[in-house]
Amino acid sequence: MREVTERDFRAPEFRDADPKDYEFRDDGKVVRKDRWETGIRQIRDILGDRRREFEIEDIVMAVRAVVSTIEPQPDEGQEADGAD
Repeated sequence: MREVTERDFRAPEFRDADPKDYEFRDDGKVVRKDRWETGIRQIRDILGDRRREFEIEDIVMAVRAVVSTIEPQPDEGQEADGAD
């Protein structure tokens, strides 16, 4: 049987993480410093943009174009046809 190490006490999401890649969010949660960049890259991939280089504004405009094609949902508490 192997010996227990400090690493065994770490949460799985931080087990092999480098502390230099993380920071505290305002609510005290530990989060990756690059979470915004990672999120934009994930959105770009979902949109099918495979370019190596891109501008954030290009991604924002693409998301706006997609959102503009979606039928607006009725507000909570309203009937589906808009009648109260």
